[in-house]
Formats: sequence, structure tokens, C-alpha cells
Amino acid sequence: MPLNKSQHRIVIAIIGRDMPGVVSALSAALGECGCTLEEVSQTALHGQFAMICLAAKPEGLPNEKVEALLREEISAKELHQSVLVRDYEEQTSATKVEGEPYVVSVWGPERANIVAAFSKIFAVERINIESLRALPVEAGLTLLVFEVTIPLAVDRRALHAVLRDRARSMGLRTNMQHRDIFEAIHRVAVE
Repeated sequence: MPLNKSQHRIVIAIIGRDMPGVVSALSAALGECGCTLEEVSQTALHGQFAMICLAAKPEGLPNEKVEALLREEISAKELHQSVLVRDYEEQTSATKVEGEPYVVSVWGPERANIVAAFSKIFAVERINIESLRALPVEAGLTLLVFEVTIPLAVDRRALHAVLRDRARSMGLRTNMQHRDIFEAIHRVAVE
């Protein structure tokens, strides 16, 4: 969404206890100070709330003022949230890597170092993790789902072999699919 000359982009992160009315209160407070939400990602995990927003604010409105207004709203509604407001930083051409979206699933017995082991492989290959979910599937078993962007220069077969070997060495299993294929296979039809 293009900004007009009187707008400036900010990133807002909010975490704390999950309760009804959090999104309503925060979005209303942002609207009152002239901010427009552009993109939002929000989730709740075991009663904890997390939201990250990309917003446009009026030029000249300090981030500290936006943060203070959000904190006031949180306090007034007794919502128990923490807030951080920062300037949006554009990706530079040096940090942007052209790639394709993949979903890497890892599952098996719970272990303390699964995320560290697989995220290290991604870091070495300069693969960006766009999203990560770790879910208990049943007693003692876990499922991790990494949504990643694999640079075009990375050999996918070699990467899959490395991931598979690492999973086996840890008593785990893994699968790697292009996101389009993953979504087509897991799409649920609603009639």
C-alpha cells in the first residue's frame, strides 16, 4: 500500500495475557491517533497474546506518543499487555533474496534442541524462516512446521538430504514441500 507524503510506517508489537477485547481496544486507539493498520499478524498461545502490526502514522507523530496512547488504552481496559513501537525498516536489496516458499515439517519425540538444530541448517544456507509453529501432537510427541523461503541458488535435493539426515540422527522425521503443493494437499473444502 503506497504511503502519502504525510505518512510514515511503523511496526507495533504487543504481547501479554490473552483476553477478549484486546484487538478492539488497540485498533481503536491506533485509529484515534490517526494510524492506519496495513498488515496484522496475531496469535494466542496457552492464554498468551501476541500481535505484530505494520501501520501508517501521520508524519510528525512520535513513536513514543503512539506507544504511550496504546499503553494508556491497555491500562484503562486492564488488558495486561506490553507494547513496543519502532520505525519500519525497509528490506535492502542486500537482505532481499529471491527464492521460493517451502514448508518443512519435523515430527517425533520432544527434545530440547529441535528448533536450534534445524534453524541452524537454515541459517547456514541463508534460508529465511517466515513462520514457525511448534505443536504437541500427543504425549511426548511434537510437530514443528517451518515456513521458509529457499533462495534459488540452494540445491533443494541436497538441502532435503541434510534435513532428513539431521532428523534421523535425532530420532525424528521430516518432510519438505513447496508451499503450493503443501497447501493443495492440505486444503479443506467447505461447502
